[in-house]
Parts: sequence; C-alpha cells; structure tokens
Amino acid sequence: MSWKYIIAGDYGQVAKLTFIDIDTGSAADISGYTTEQQMIFKDPDGNIATKTAAFDSDGSDGIVKYTLADGDIDEEGTWHVCARVTSDTAQLTSEWHEFEVEA
Repeated sequence: MSWKYIIAGDYGQVAKLTFIDIDTGSAADISGYTTEQQMIFKDPDGNIATKTAAFDSDGSDGIVKYTLADGDIDEEGTWHVCARVTSDTAQLTSEWHEFEVEA
C-alpha cells in the first residue's frame, strides 16, 4: 500500500514500515524481536491506537506489516504511524512517518 493515497474509511490495505539501520542506511535485521510487533497510529486529534502487526517475512528484511481494519483510518487529515518490535531483552521503535488521509 502507498502511504500517499489513503481515503478515510477505507480498509483491507496492507500497511508496511521498514526499520532502517542508522549506521548503514539499509534495512535492519529485526528477526530477533519475536515477542511482539506493533504498528502505532496517531490520528489528526493526537489519539493513539496500537495495533498488533507482524513481520512481512521473517524480520531479516526489517519490514513490519499490518492490515488496516474497518474503522482504523476514520477521518481525513494528517496522520502519523510508527512501528515497534520487542524481544525478551529489548525494544525498538521506528521513526514516525507522516501521511495524509483524504475525505
């Protein structure tokens, strides 16, 4: 799914975010973060919703995905999203990504 063309009320699209290793600029291997994967959405009013996500493959490509459910993206405006993964001993949170939702 493209983060550029989202219409309020749409659902069923697969949203993906990639963790980037700041030292190399390439995808980070997050395959060891198997305890939990989440995608966190912030709506235009600042309300936060945390959704259970999953690896796109095995996590070695750095990609976390979530399939948008009915009601997840329910208003137009500027939204933000980030991903979080956890292991038994660590937690990683991605940078926030801004996207626009149209009416």
